[in-house]
Amino acid sequence: MLGADGYGPVALAAGITLYLAQFVDFGIEAIGIRDIAEDPGRTESLAPAILGQRLFLASVVAVLNAVVALSLLPAPEGPVLATYGLVLFPIALSTRWIHVGHENARPVAVARVAGEVLMLLMVLALVREASDLVQVPLSQFAGDMLAAVLLLSWLKVRGFRVGVRWNPRLVIGIFRRAWPLVAHALLGLLIYNSDLIFIRGFEDRSAVGYYAVAYTLISFLLNLGVVYMNSLLPTLTRLGAGSDAEKRFVKASYALVFAAGLPTAIGGSILAGQIIETVFGASYAPAVAALQILIWSIPVSLFRNVAIAALIARDRPDRVLSTTTGSAVLNILLNVSLIPLLGITGAAWATVATEAMRTTLAIRYARDEGLDGLPVSRLWKPVIAGLALGSALLLIQPQNVWLGVALGAAVYLGVLLAVRGIVLRRGELPGIRL
Repeated sequence: MLGADGYGPVALAAGITLYLAQFVDFGIEAIGIRDIAEDPGRTESLAPAILGQRLFLASVVAVLNAVVALSLLPAPEGPVLATYGLVLFPIALSTRWIHVGHENARPVAVARVAGEVLMLLMVLALVREASDLVQVPLSQFAGDMLAAVLLLSWLKVRGFRVGVRWNPRLVIGIFRRAWPLVAHALLGLLIYNSDLIFIRGFEDRSAVGYYAVAYTLISFLLNLGVVYMNSLLPTLTRLGAGSDAEKRFVKASYALVFAAGLPTAIGGSILAGQIIETVFGASYAPAVAALQILIWSIPVSLFRNVAIAALIARDRPDRVLSTTTGSAVLNILLNVSLIPLLGITGAAWATVATEAMRTTLAIRYARDEGLDGLPVSRLWKPVIAGLALGSALLLIQPQNVWLGVALGAAVYLGVLLAVRGIVLRRGELPGIRL
């Protein structure tokens, strides 16, 4: 509706708000899941104090954000960023970590979908021109608050007495343990969206919009990876550190994410032009080159998420932080070097290179904990199926993105079946054998 120039300020403000959200969450979305899974009986004692502490943090950060945004940034960036501070409150109130810690993800799914649908409907109804940009964060706030309230309500339905209580002494130990995860998340975000900030410094608003469009699709897939990582945490915690079951589970998870990430990267890079045109329109064609590069960060990031989940389950947040410190410095150096020369494609290459370094470190640290990576000999089936997928798309060159996705999926799954990477048994769900 608004074009790349209008979308740029929203993308920039949303990107900055992600940093603020990490202070408000304070690592609870990860370490909280682990602690609840380890001792579900602590739910009613921990949850009210954690919610109270996070609401306090949200109030402080939202006020500071509004003051700085309205004082230092021009319109529309300043008002949009200031309004985005409201979304910090539903983040503080979220009890998603409790539901996942109890291995009950269905309420999380329903609440999230309900919230996003409300946000979508509000944006469609309220955003018509550049003067309506503030309606975007207001819509996000409404949707996120609906999701938070639904999750709180379902906890009460299940018999948990979860309110909001100010009791910092009770949770200070958890917040102390969580700070490496906060630093890890902040540095990870620096890697994730510092390119948007550097692009805005070296290029115009439209360049930010084009890159944000490409990264919107990447973010969707990366968020699926984070959800998968969080779903691994309670199981890894329950299996116990050092057990054979834990080691088998980690290797199986590596195999699954590789089998899912590789075809996504191959097919996405070939169909990038059709994807951008279908989802955003032909006017966003400059985003295609960036998407073709960025899509390769997906299989790399999915691999890393498994190792990170294993480290958190082992209560090694220090190791998690170590994966991002040097990587953040590398990312900044690459952005400063490549964006002036290559524009948004330079930013994309910087992202992929940095993600590769982070993943290498995470796998190495997990191996130091006794959790071996996936042997190369177990990767050949997805590789053959992926090459067949890419060959089919290049040979046929479907002009319709949905036809291309269907063709790629059919070829990939068909080859996996042929090499027995997928095993079908009567009366059972398909099995993965890698």
